[in-house]
Amino acid sequence: MLQNRFNSAMALREKNTNPSSSREKAPTIADAALLGFISSLGPFAVNANVPGFHAIAADMGVSFIAVQLSLTVYLATYAVASLFVGAVSDSLGRKPVIIAGMLLFMVASLGAALATTIEVFYFWRFVQGLTAAAGQVVTQAVVRDRWAGLGAARMNALIAMFFAVSPALAPVVGGALIVRFSWHAVFVFLIVYAGIIALFTARFIPETLPAAKRRAFGLMQLLTDYRRGFTNTAFMAGVAAHGCCFMGGILYSAGAADFVIRIMHLGVDDFAYLTFPLIGTSLVGSWYAARWAQAFGPVRMLYATIGFMIAAGAASTLADYSLGWGFPLILIGPMLYQFGMALCRPVMMAMNLDYFPDNRGMAASIQQFFVTAGFSVSTALWVPLVMGSAWKYSAVMSFSAVLVLALWMISMRKRKSALRETGLREPMA
Repeated sequence: MLQNRFNSAMALREKNTNPSSSREKAPTIADAALLGFISSLGPFAVNANVPGFHAIAADMGVSFIAVQLSLTVYLATYAVASLFVGAVSDSLGRKPVIIAGMLLFMVASLGAALATTIEVFYFWRFVQGLTAAAGQVVTQAVVRDRWAGLGAARMNALIAMFFAVSPALAPVVGGALIVRFSWHAVFVFLIVYAGIIALFTARFIPETLPAAKRRAFGLMQLLTDYRRGFTNTAFMAGVAAHGCCFMGGILYSAGAADFVIRIMHLGVDDFAYLTFPLIGTSLVGSWYAARWAQAFGPVRMLYATIGFMIAAGAASTLADYSLGWGFPLILIGPMLYQFGMALCRPVMMAMNLDYFPDNRGMAASIQQFFVTAGFSVSTALWVPLVMGSAWKYSAVMSFSAVLVLALWMISMRKRKSALRETGLREPMA
């Protein structure tokens, strides 16, 4: 019965290439829960072992910075893999790519758990990054296979409600496992996590890209498709804006070990005091995203929300610098930004994938690359610069929102002509 429920929710009919028919079945909570779970592994694996960095450093006889570099290794390879895994799913199908990625991730997690030197640990985190991207990237293509316009934005918003829990809960779960067992337990947990995703995908997700509609897999075809993507100004400005939006919000997760312990003056198992408030505001924003986009118009809603995010970041910077707020007041600015980010991202994701109806996997890959790049920039560039200063975190958050505004204005200026070239009407109309 469960099989039938998910099949009926996710089954793709041939006529779904027609935008009007793709709106026939409204997104459901069951759809969102399943897709959100499948897409959650990559972000969860980023933060789950962060509370154990000090323990890993002690066990391997290296510095904290050396262990922090493992996060950069993971994110860099995740970003590179994100560029290609969606295009591979355009040729091989959505379902096989997700399952293969999860199985390889399980092997990499076992290797990381057994690592005794930092070099071996780097290698297995490298492999984890290459394989973890499958779930998050391919689910974006699955959504766009099934829904269009506000329907796709609504599904993205529902997925975001489940997805938001993953990166925020990761350090909490990781901290609990490390305190009760050891840092190795985090990677054992990831093995189980990936195995369940592979099982659920095999059992409950039908293929949403029929064989007849798959792209030929070849180097020249791949290069041609990517050239189209990288030279589309509306698309590239849109995905860059989406990535910068994520960069400003994820900064606090990337710097969680510093922010919780040095700025909030809490312990290694107290990450929930940072992550739970951010989860709550993200859930509220995701709930209203598609509703407000429909009520006020997606473009108008996005511009108003981006302005709100800039103001929230600027006010938070001023308050942190001049008033020296402590916990919990110090979280007001990040919470407001998280609310705005959760409003923006589902609509941005749907609009950015409108430009390539025949290459949604490729478009999703490029979009995810910029998201992961935003996380990498936060980890490698911003966190070392802002460590120990709450006002610096807020300043980077506000600066990120300014970048979002500038890039989104460029995207919207080019959108009509870009859609006209594909022969599509405005899906968000």
